[in-house]
Amino acid sequence: MSVAENLVQQFQRMVNFDGGKLTLLGVEGNLIRIAYKSGTDPTCEDGVCVLPHLELQALMSETLARRDPNLQVRVEPVN
Repeated sequence: MSVAENLVQQFQRMVNFDGGKLTLLGVEGNLIRIAYKSGTDPTCEDGVCVLPHLELQALMSETLARRDPNLQVRVEPVN
């Protein structure tokens, strides 16, 4: 499994809680592109909050930097 696939798999578990979905769009040079379809309930009324895509990107970037500091990740929101 590639670093990019592993990253998606690891964070998919996190976004599953609100019904979100991650899809690996591809790797272009040192950039990993990931689509993020956020889940529901952005108001957190049921105790589950939707993770904003920029926060997800920051978390993924921190994880990726420990695995391979030459790689970058871009999370792209989709509907």
